Amino acid sequence: MSEIETNESLVLGQKYAFATASLILGICCFVNLLGLEKAILAIVFAWLALRTKPEPVLKEHRMWAKAGLVLGILPLIILPILIISNFDRLREIIDVLSKLNGGR
Repeated sequence: MSEIETNESLVLGQKYAFATASLILGICCFVNLLGLEKAILAIVFAWLALRTKPEPVLKEHRMWAKAGLVLGILPLIILPILIISNFDRLREIIDVLSKLNGGR
């Protein structure tokens, strides 16, 4: 095996790992909706898996990376919409939580 083929297989293996990590983190985003760091990491790993340089281009697990990208983007869209649509109730929730804590 030549050095170029070895390097290409190493890069392809990394891209498979990035695609898998992106999919797993994208799914985990919905376990804890406020855990936006997982969503951002899913997007970053999807981008790393889907970029064309360095060669070779990811072919087999491309859908995993795309699914991780979509699942990573969804919480970044859904959470602000939920906050904006329930902004008037947010003050009530804060008041109830402060009363539970003894008013401090």
